[in-house]
Formats: sequence, C-alpha cells, structure tokens
Amino acid sequence: MNDDRRSHEASSLRAFFDEQLHHLQELVASLVNPSRDEGQGTCEDRRIVESFVDASNTKMRAVHGYSDKLRKHVRVLHNHVLQVADQVPPPVALNREALGTVPLVNALFVGGEDIDRLFNTDPEVNAYLRGHDKYQVPVLYALLTASKSEKPTLGVGLLGETLIRDVPLQAVNFSAHKIHMPCASSAELSVALKNYLFGRVVTLLKQEMAARMISQAVKPGDDAYASRVESLANPDVYLNTLVEYLEIPDRLLSIEKNRIKLSKLGIKLDSDDSQCANEFDIHELTWKGSTRKVLLQIVRAR
Repeated sequence: MNDDRRSHEASSLRAFFDEQLHHLQELVASLVNPSRDEGQGTCEDRRIVESFVDASNTKMRAVHGYSDKLRKHVRVLHNHVLQVADQVPPPVALNREALGTVPLVNALFVGGEDIDRLFNTDPEVNAYLRGHDKYQVPVLYALLTASKSEKPTLGVGLLGETLIRDVPLQAVNFSAHKIHMPCASSAELSVALKNYLFGRVVTLLKQEMAARMISQAVKPGDDAYASRVESLANPDVYLNTLVEYLEIPDRLLSIEKNRIKLSKLGIKLDSDDSQCANEFDIHELTWKGSTRKVLLQIVRAR
C-alpha cells in the first residue's frame, strides 16, 4: 500500500515538473522566436525609425542604441499622424460642376477657370500626368492645401430691418492653393495622406534643428572642441534634443474642424444669420503651433 502511494506521489511530482518544464520551454521559445505579429510590429517600428533618421539626420546613427532611443517617440508620433489623417473627410470632386453643388469648393475658388488653371500649372500634377496616360489613370486623386486669412473690413449690415453702413465685418479669403501627392485611387490617396503628414512633420523638425545649429555656430575665442561637444553638431546632443521635440506630438501637428458661414461676397456671418450664404466645414492643420493650412482630399476626372 505504501509502495503504491509512493509511486502515485512520484508520478504526480514528475507530471508537475514536466508541466513546469514545458511552460519554461514555451516561454524561452517565445523570447527567442517572437510571434509573427510581434515580429511584424518590430520590423515595422524599425522601418519607421530608419525612415525618420534618413529624412531628419543620418548622423544620429553614430549614437549607440539610437534606434531604441528613438523607437518609442517616433512610433508615438507616427500613431498621432495616423489619428490626424483619420479626421480628414473623404475626397470631394474638384471641377466646374462642384462650384454649384459643393459649398466648400465654391468658397475656395472664384470660378471654374481658377480650378482649371490650378491643375494645368501645378508642377506635381504635370509631372504625374506625363508619366500616366489617360487610359491608365482616368481619374486623378490628390491632396489640396490652401491658406485661409481673415481681415477686418467695413460693409453694410442690418439692425432689425434698418440698413446700416460702415459695419465692422470679417472678410475671409483663401489663397496659395497647392496640390500634393497625385495618385490613381482613393486607396493610394489614403496612404499618400499619411505619408504627406508624417513627411511634412519631419521636414519641419529638420528645419528647426538646422536653425538651432546655425544659432550655435562657434564664435571666435570659443573653445572649439568643447563647443562642438556641447552643441547639436554632436550626434548625442542632437538626438536628445530631437527627442524633446517629439515628446508632445500635438505641438508638431494638430487638426481643427470649424464650421464657417460666408456670404456670396466672402463675408463671415453668424450662425443665426438668415441671408443666403455658403455654409461648410473646413479642416485646418496647424504645423508646429503656428503655420495653418486648410486640407482636403480631392478627386477629378481627366
């Protein structure tokens, strides 16, 4: 009886250790050979970091562990860009017919000739169309940016039923229209939008860092070696400074949706104004807290 009991206990103990050993082997295997999704995530992170370094400053590769130091911050920035892109509405038609049917297009352009002129003179569009004939790309997709300005003016208003002159008003104007990332489908445009936003952020960061490097130029009488070690010319200092910029992505790029109501003369109206008007939403990007641009996705048949 005692022998049977000891055999049962020994068997149970062996089973326990076998289970623990199997669990340990699975754990080690997961560390050595990460899951497919984890592997893909790691490869994607590495690709994003390397693209970021290529576009900003390749000298950061001289820093030991630069990829690990940047990965978290660049990934957060990339995810932020994706969230901003998701807020941009689907493509709107940009042609002469849209002037009478799409209030936003009517506000952005004075007439159909302005739309035609934009497409005929934009260098990115011309380069793309030269490489793709009409049968390959019958419909063109792209991004459109424009600057919005408001300035005070005097005009005529109503106080009840009384006409009043020299009323302070706000005139809204759109200018500096520019087409970006022309492509052949809405799926391509979705990718192009994310690349445009991310690339623009990196470009502005690079410009900011370059301006700071110029301001740190070594002056006569300075200890050249010490100044260089402490300046942005040192890849370690450059990377650490860049990480500080990346810590708050909202400061680099944000998007704001606004409802606007304009008279036929481009005068900003109150929401409760009953006169005939254009009423529409615009999405404005703010780059580095100051530069603002209206952004929309567009589509146009060739």
